[in-house]
This record gives sequence, structure tokens and C-alpha cells, in this order.
Amino acid sequence: MRSTRSRLIVSFLTLLGFGLGVVVVLADRVVTQALNQKEQTASEAVDLRTIERVRSEEGKFDRELFTHARHIGRIARREYLPQSDAERRRFDFHLWTSYLSASGPTASLWAVGWHSAVAPQPRRGGGTNAPSLYWSLIRSYFSNLRLDELYLKAIDDEDRLPDFVQINGIFGTVRRSENLISASLTLPFDRSRLDKVLEDWAYDEVKLPAGVDGRRVILKTPLPIQTNFGRYPQPPRGGGPPEPPRTIPPDPSQYVYIHVARPSEEFHQQIAGFRLQATEEKSYLQVATRRSIRWIRLTLGLIATVTFFACLLGSSWLIRHGLTPINRLSEAVSRVSEKDFRLAIGRDELTTELHPIHTRITETLDQLRMAFDREKQAVADISHELRTPVSALLATIDVSLRKPRTAESYLQTLRDCRAISKQLGQLVEKVMTLAYLDAGQTKVSTVAVDVTAIATSCAAVIRPLAEAHGLEFEVKADGPIRVQTDPDKLREVLTNLLHNAVEYNHTGGRVELNVSADSAGVRFRINDTGIGMTHDVRDRIFERFYRADPSRTATGVHAGLGLAIVKEYVDRLGGSISVESEPGAGSSFCVRLPAA
Repeated sequence: MRSTRSRLIVSFLTLLGFGLGVVVVLADRVVTQALNQKEQTASEAVDLRTIERVRSEEGKFDRELFTHARHIGRIARREYLPQSDAERRRFDFHLWTSYLSASGPTASLWAVGWHSAVAPQPRRGGGTNAPSLYWSLIRSYFSNLRLDELYLKAIDDEDRLPDFVQINGIFGTVRRSENLISASLTLPFDRSRLDKVLEDWAYDEVKLPAGVDGRRVILKTPLPIQTNFGRYPQPPRGGGPPEPPRTIPPDPSQYVYIHVARPSEEFHQQIAGFRLQATEEKSYLQVATRRSIRWIRLTLGLIATVTFFACLLGSSWLIRHGLTPINRLSEAVSRVSEKDFRLAIGRDELTTELHPIHTRITETLDQLRMAFDREKQAVADISHELRTPVSALLATIDVSLRKPRTAESYLQTLRDCRAISKQLGQLVEKVMTLAYLDAGQTKVSTVAVDVTAIATSCAAVIRPLAEAHGLEFEVKADGPIRVQTDPDKLREVLTNLLHNAVEYNHTGGRVELNVSADSAGVRFRINDTGIGMTHDVRDRIFERFYRADPSRTATGVHAGLGLAIVKEYVDRLGGSISVESEPGAGSSFCVRLPAA
């Protein structure tokens, strides 16, 4: 069998290995989950940053298109509407020239004269309103306006941008930049549908020349038209500043729509670069996370291995140091001998875990000491009990041999020797019974018997002895009671108790045997009106060779073994025995046996 130290070392290392394994697994899961969560958070941050960069570039791209379109719109408004008097005269000249070239001089003069003389519309401050002729001249003027000149004014030579510009003017005029000569940009709505007209501006994706993808902004620009055609501001007659020209807000069909488009391939490449960079960053985060997880697992494994081997090297010393109190206790137990049952180590000198062991060993040693004392006392008592009848036997024989006797005297001597030998035989039989009980050679054979019948038979044996002592003897029973028990041993128990009740009683006293049954089993109660017992006697009444009255040695009949045998038999039958007694008030012995 392995030593306790080896078993403790193996158990300790097994528990340590299991604990380290659990700690490593739990730590690995916690750290892995934390790193994966950190990686996911960083990846989400990269995605958000990429989205912000894409939005920022899209906004920048759209703002450049919008700024360019608005700049062209401001220049167009200045070109379409003359501001100074010289510009307005040149504007009127172009109108008249365009109209005359379209309708002929005679028609122009007659038309203008008729509108001026026949259908004039006087205004405050002078001037005539001729809207039909005015709109005709405006249409003719705008149809001859060149967009290239306008576009070149919108950008500087050193900052020329590769934008595609188109202006959808009033009266259905369309002007394009040189890079749009072979293509056209269409409006995404119908200008004749007032409910479908663009509100301010809009962005969309278009196809540019050569199938190039582009992004476009459409800017809607109103173009107010002056109404005092042919007249210029004049001071009012009453004095004061000249009246400003009146304007007519154009209807939705007369808005100017400026298209500015730019190839988006470079923009899309830049966006793709942002997304590729985000993908690379997330890949780097993933690789870094996996590397960190591998490093942490390696570190945990290394720590667990070093800890295990360190505990393996130190466990022998730790366990040897921990077993020191056990070694001291073992050494103290080894000093115990048949002459000294005292344990040479105090309870407080040991660890708490060894206190129960110390207590149990101390109790065992006390029991051994008491057993040795009982054996010594038993030898002394047996010697004493045997010496008395042997001395009586020798004395009787010696007296008979001193002188010649008659036949009657020799016969009486033989009767006395026979009686003494019978007492010696009873004593030896009781000692042998106890020896058999201690050796475990006495077996219990239980059968179903009527205990009332057994009690009655025992009473029949003892009744003559009770009557000889002048005692009243009575048996009370509830009727036939069948119990699984050993009838011989039960008979021995009852006979011995009844005999003691008779021997230790007063003349004219009473002995009573009660037999009753309950749910737990059967009960035998023997009551007497004898001398009784003190408390100290009751505690020791079942000890071997103990006699409450040492003077009653008789010859061996009262050697103090009867009740000890009764106690052993009752224990073997699985029952219990108790005694109630007071000095001078008699005694009551109660024997309980189980039903099965």
C-alpha cells in the first residue's frame, strides 16, 4: 500500500492540475472574449471613420460642383441683365438689331411705332411698356448669346477644371461647353409641368461623353426681366432720385438651369482607396488580435506549467512539514505500555484536525487501562472465589482424616465435599461462559417463541426457592406473546434476575414478574421488596466480579458474575436492561427485547 505522503502528494498534484486547468480555460475564454470585443469595437470605429471620410469627400465633391454652378449662375445673371446705361443701350441695340434681322426693318419700325404710339402704356416717370415686342427681342438676343465666353469668365486659365457645363436658358435655348459639343445633358423633369419643376438644386449620376461616369448638379436660377424697354430712369418732375426699373418675375418655364458635371472616376477611386484602407486596418486588427490571443495562451500555459512543477518540487517538503504533528502523535502512542497508558502529548500541542484523533486514542487507552484493571481484578477475584471453596474442601477432608470416623461421619464429609465441588463447578461454568462471550464463540439462535411460556417456566423453577425464604411470588402476563429471540439465553436472563430478587429480599417480602408487549417489542419487569441499592451500586451493578455486599461471598454463588452475564446476553439479543432502586425500598429490573 502506498504511503500517506505519496497519496497526499498525488492528490494534491491532481487537484492542483485540475484547478490550474480550470483557471487557464476560464482565463483564456475571458481574455479571448475581451480581445474579440475590442477588435469588433475597433472595426466598427474604422467603419464609422471610413463612412465619415466618404461622406466628407462626397460633400467636398458636391460643394465644388455647387460652387462652380453658382459662380456660373452669378456671371450669367450679370451678362443677361445690363446694369449701367451704356450696357442697357447696347442691350437695346442688340435687341433691335436681332428683331429687325428676324422680321425685317419695315415690320420692326411699324410694330415699334404702333406699340409706342397706338398702344402706349404710360408709366410714372415716363417710358412705354411693350411686352410682346420685348419678349420677341429677348428671345432673339439670347438665341445668339455664346456660352463659351460666359464659361471662360467663370474660371481662371490656371484653374480650369475638366467640368462639363450646360445652360438651359429661357425660350428653350441650350448652351454647352466645348467638351459637351458631341453630347447633351437632359433635365430629369419636364419644364412644362409646374409640379415637377426642380425647387433649387439637385444632384444625380450621369453618363458623360465616351461613356464616362460622372456626377452632376443642376442649379435653378431665376432671371428677372426689366419692363421699361426703350426708356431709362429719369428723375421725377417733382425732384428726387430716379425711379428704379420695374421687373416682372418670370414664370417657372423661364428659369435658367445650369448643369455642371464632373467625371467621378477619380472620386470613386479615392472612395475605393478609403474602403481598401479600412479593410487593411480591420485585417491588421484581426491579425493583431489573433497574435495577442496566442501570446496570452502561451503565457497562461507557461505560468501553469511553472506553477505545477514548482508545487511538485515543494509538495514533498510541505506535506512532510504538515505531517509533523502526526509523527509526534505516533511517537507518543509508541511510548504507551501495559504499565503506563498515559499519552505523552497534550491535546493542545496538536493541530485542530488531530484533536478528535487524540481524544479517541485517549479514550481507547483509558478503556484498555480499565480492561487491564478489570482483568487483574478478575484474576484476583477468581483466585479469591476459588480459594474459599478449595480451602473449605481441604479443611473438611483434613478434619475427616485426623482420626477415625464412623461411616456416618465419612458419609456426611462426602456430602459436604460434593456440595463444595458443585459450587466450584458453578463458578467455573460462569467464568467459562464469560470467556466464551468475550471470544465470540457464543452464537445466538433466534426462533419464534412464546415468551409468556418461558417466563412461566422460569417462575416455576424459582417459586420453591421463594417460598422457602417466606416470599410471595406472582407472575402477570398479557397473554401469549410471540417474539423472535433465543429461548435459552432469555431463560438464563430471567432465571438469574429472579434468583437475585429472591436472594436479596427480606422474609415476608414480595417478588413480581410482569410480561407485557407494545409496538416496540416485549418488556419483562422484575420487582422485589429487597434491600435495594445506592446510586453508586446501580452504576456498577453489571460489572464483572462486582458485589454490592462483599461480605456475602458465600462460596461462589455470589461472585459478581451473574448480572454481567445477564447484560451480555441482553446485548446479544438486541435488547436493553435498566434498573431502578432505592436503599431499603427494593429494586426493579426492566428488560426490553425487540419484536424481531
